[in-house]
Amino acid sequence: MQNREVAENVIDTLFDVAEKLYASMDMTDACSHEGKISKEEADAYRTALMNLLEEMDHAIVSPIFSIHPDLRPTCCCTDSEEDEADLQP
Repeated sequence: MQNREVAENVIDTLFDVAEKLYASMDMTDACSHEGKISKEEADAYRTALMNLLEEMDHAIVSPIFSIHPDLRPTCCCTDSEEDEADLQP
């Protein structure tokens, strides 16, 4: 996606969707612990969801980040720009 504005909107949208999907995965795990669904159902949902997110990353997110690396979120585990620079390849 060459247009930066469009790429930024797509990334924002996909990250919002991913956040909701992760929340749904947490909900199914909780439902499994409560006996509302089987562990197998929760595991199948988790597997399908992780496959979907991996495909989304591979097909859409990574290509956008290769064109627009500035859209990649900063690492939340670093305290400074120096730490972040140490993580760059």
